[in-house]
Amino acid sequence: MDIYVGSIPFKLTEAGLKEVFEKYGEVSSVKIIIDKSTRQNKGFGFVSMPDETSAGLAIQALNGTELGERKIEVKMAEKTSDLKKQKTKKTSGKDWHKKGGKAKTKVITWG
Repeated sequence: MDIYVGSIPFKLTEAGLKEVFEKYGEVSSVKIIIDKSTRQNKGFGFVSMPDETSAGLAIQALNGTELGERKIEVKMAEKTSDLKKQKTKKTSGKDWHKKGGKAKTKVITWG
C-alpha cells in the first residue's frame, strides 16, 4: 500500500522516514519529494508497505503525531489517475469577457 506523508520536517531524510514506519512492518520503499532548484524537501513524501494491515496500523498510529516538531499528516496515497478523474476543466482566463460563448462589449464614457 502506498502512503502519503505530509508536513514532514525539511531536514528529514528518507532513511529517517523509513525508520519511523518500520516500527509497524516491512517498508519496501520511501520517496521524499525534493525541490529541484533548492535541493530541499518539499515537506511531503511517500512510503510503500507491502502488507496492507501493517500499512493501516501505521496510518492510524502516525497520523497527527509530531515528528521533528511538526504535526505530520499520514493517509493512503491516491493514484494520479484517480486525481485526474476528480479534476474539473479549468478556464484559461483569456475568455473572461465572454459569457455563454458570446462576447460582450462594455462601453465606458466619461466627460
